[in-house]
Amino acid sequence: MTVDALPVRQARNRTLITLVVDTSSSMQQTGAIDELNDALQKWCAELRGNDALQMSGEIALITFGKDHVRAVDPSGQVTGQTSRPFVPLREFHPPELAAGGLTPMVEAIQYALEVLSVRKGQLTAEGLGLAYRPMMYMITDGVPTDLQGNRTDRWRDVAAMLRQHEAGKHLLFFALGVRGADQDVLRGLAPKSWYLLGDTDFSKVLRLVSTSIGSAQAESRDAPAEAIYEHFQRDNKKNEEMRRWLDEEGAGSDGR
Repeated sequence: MTVDALPVRQARNRTLITLVVDTSSSMQQTGAIDELNDALQKWCAELRGNDALQMSGEIALITFGKDHVRAVDPSGQVTGQTSRPFVPLREFHPPELAAGGLTPMVEAIQYALEVLSVRKGQLTAEGLGLAYRPMMYMITDGVPTDLQGNRTDRWRDVAAMLRQHEAGKHLLFFALGVRGADQDVLRGLAPKSWYLLGDTDFSKVLRLVSTSIGSAQAESRDAPAEAIYEHFQRDNKKNEEMRRWLDEEGAGSDGR
C-alpha cells in the first residue's frame, strides 16, 4: 500500500464547520445558485490540500429557501433532509443545490445552532473534544422573510443569542453577503465579522471562510471572539493585498 493510499485517521479533537446557505428564489433569478454550486466544488477541492483540517474537520450544510430549512448531506450521498448533518471533511462532496421559495434566514440560523448543539453532545458522549470553537458561516444575497414572504426583524433576537454564544466562547459566527444582501442585517447578526461583497463571486466568499478558519487555528483556544475576528481581518487584508499584487505583476508581465 502506498502512502497516498493510507486512510486518513480522524483526530480525537474535532473542528466543526457549519455553512448556512441561502437558496431562496432570488438566487435562482440572478443565476447566483449556479455560481455558488461551482464555487462549492472548487472550495471542496482546495480543502483537500489542508491535511490538518482533513483530519479534524467536520462540516454541515444547512440551506434556507427551497424546501424551507433543511440539513443537506454534505457528502452528496443522501437526497433531501439528512439524519447525519455533520460528516468528516474528507467526505465532503457538496451536492448541487437548487433555489426557490422565501428567505427563512432566522429559522435557518436557529436550526443550525440546534444541529451544532446535538453534534457537540454526541462528541462529548463519544469521549471526543473540540480542537477549536465551532465556526458558522451564513451566506446570503437577500433579507430575512417570514412565512408570508414579508421582511422580518426577528433576526434581532437571533443576534442576541449569537452574542451569548460568542461571549461564552462557544461559537464564531460570520455573516457573508453578496450583491442583494442587506448591510444592516449582516452587521446586526455579526458586528465584528460581517462582509458584503459587491458582486456574486462566491469564490471570494469561500476564500473568506478558508482564511477565517486559519485565523481561528492560529489563535489561543481561550481567546475572545473579538480577538479572533481581528486576527481574521488582518489576515484577510494581507491576503487581498498579496492577491492584488500578483494580479498587477501578472498584468505587467503580459504587457512586456
